[in-house]
Amino acid sequence: MKRMFFIMGMAALAGGLLFARGKKDAPERDGAYGEGTGRIVRITGRVTIFGNEPHTFAGIVTVDGKRYGVSPAEKETAIRGLQGHVVEFTVQFLETQEGYAALFLKDGAVTPLSWRIVDG
Repeated sequence: MKRMFFIMGMAALAGGLLFARGKKDAPERDGAYGEGTGRIVRITGRVTIFGNEPHTFAGIVTVDGKRYGVSPAEKETAIRGLQGHVVEFTVQFLETQEGYAALFLKDGAVTPLSWRIVDG
């Protein structure tokens, strides 16, 4: 009898954990969790190139002064051409940061999902 209650309890616990995880990953609008691990939000800022040749990397400096690294490398390369413009980004925050940006930009890492030039 005790064994049956133990098995039913473990099944209920496993089901509860699976339900809780699925709820976190459900997409919503602003501030939702998307396919990755972080929130999706809109930020406004300028693309800035940091470092010295040949070790440069692009980052986003927001209007309130926060500095974010950009990952993956393909997205970082894609936004380099936006340097000098005020840009509205839709980004997903990442759990970890990689590359040179992790050493210098301590406000976090983002993956730009889309962007729009606001002012040149």
